[in-house]
Amino acid sequence: MLEVTFLGHQGWLLRTATTAVLVDPLLTERFGHGGLLGSIFPPRRIDLAGFPPIDAVIITHEHDDHFDIPSLHRLDRSIPIYLSARASHAAREILEAMGSSVHPLHADQTLELGDLRYRTVCADHRDGRHGDEWDVFPFVAYDTGDHGSLLSSIDVAMPEAMLEVARRLVPRPGLWAYANNTTSTRFQNASGPAHALPDDGDRLARVAVRRHAQLEQHWGALAATLICGGGWSFGEERAWLDHHAFPLDPQRIRAALLEGEPAGPVVVPAPGHTMMMKDGQLVQQRPGEPFLHALPPDRWPPRDHLGDGARLGDYAPACGRRALEPGEPEVLRDELRDFARYLYGRDVFRQLCSLPTEGSQGRIAGLGLVLRDETRATALRYDPTRCEFVEYEGHDPMAELMSGIECWGSDLLALLRGEIGPTALCYAGRLRVWNADPRRLRISPHALWTFAHPLRRPAAAAALYRRLWSAEPDAVPRIRGRA
Repeated sequence: MLEVTFLGHQGWLLRTATTAVLVDPLLTERFGHGGLLGSIFPPRRIDLAGFPPIDAVIITHEHDDHFDIPSLHRLDRSIPIYLSARASHAAREILEAMGSSVHPLHADQTLELGDLRYRTVCADHRDGRHGDEWDVFPFVAYDTGDHGSLLSSIDVAMPEAMLEVARRLVPRPGLWAYANNTTSTRFQNASGPAHALPDDGDRLARVAVRRHAQLEQHWGALAATLICGGGWSFGEERAWLDHHAFPLDPQRIRAALLEGEPAGPVVVPAPGHTMMMKDGQLVQQRPGEPFLHALPPDRWPPRDHLGDGARLGDYAPACGRRALEPGEPEVLRDELRDFARYLYGRDVFRQLCSLPTEGSQGRIAGLGLVLRDETRATALRYDPTRCEFVEYEGHDPMAELMSGIECWGSDLLALLRGEIGPTALCYAGRLRVWNADPRRLRISPHALWTFAHPLRRPAAAAALYRRLWSAEPDAVPRIRGRA
């Protein structure tokens, strides 16, 4: 018997007759480092003390929707944690400081946990399609009794080797988890859509259809398909973003897959949904567990997509501070030298070098940075010849320069010092970008996201992790380890 319980977002509880393993568990209702992105969606009730005893926890990679310090704090320290060997040293360091035993999980490794096997597959990053998911290893988990399996490529495209591995280890196909990672940040465009597109939900849904067909052609008829991902809502004063950040409803993917008349069911699981496999067959589904179940749908925040026309106006700082303290502007300018060096040779740099000096559409060929403050904003301009941000001498950078980013100076400093995570600033309605001619010069929030990656700024990541852990109370409910 193999039971697969959906925890929310991309988290799983895998259970066999003798073994229970958590994969990427998010165990609090907050989403993103410090909860600054939002809350778990769909909302749920979770009883940590009611979970079955756990033999191991697997963390597939270091992004904050998979590696969450408050959640890991809610695990008994006797439970071993298997962390991607390509995660930053800061991630391993904080887990060891918290008292957990940490074991590296490598590519093309078979992890033996009782009668459960967890086989990783190396991702291929050479074509650049995977963004910054450097430490992700797609996996197939299965039980030694040949009852069932769960296959997931998590946040990257499925490598070709995965099908060969699956065929060899699990001749009878099991469950496939497809992550719907389609989100939009066009609401943060201050100068109109930087990459305006018609509704292309059908095209995006067909990606899942093609991958499903590939699996069934090379592996066989799937027992079931599970559509997960996109498991948060912004809520409170940013609730309106819920109608613009999630353009591809998972039910739309489900409908597209059902048109192909798959052999197994296509499910959009809510937290607690459990699939039981026995002898290679899906024999039972349960909508919830005593320790985990979703709230009734009428209590879910509405996330119906209303299009990409909405634009972010005023916004509050993620860090809560609207002004820099004395001496902090100089610290921020010093930190920005690292960001300027980071831009060398990248897309924005190459685009700037490909523009005529007079710019385009009556604007200056330049990249700006507007740092808000409660008294006066500071305007900077990226100077490739000095490899730094210098004072902008014009009057209105958002109207005069071709491209740029606007955010609170306090937030940018907080990001660079490891006080907030990159999702809190880049994708949470806490900044704006402008791109007057995006075909020729374009900046996106992703530039700050990749700049702040833990593998690039491990000291800042370590500071963030320590801050998150120190903010947690000592006495919290915890999931038990197996005695």
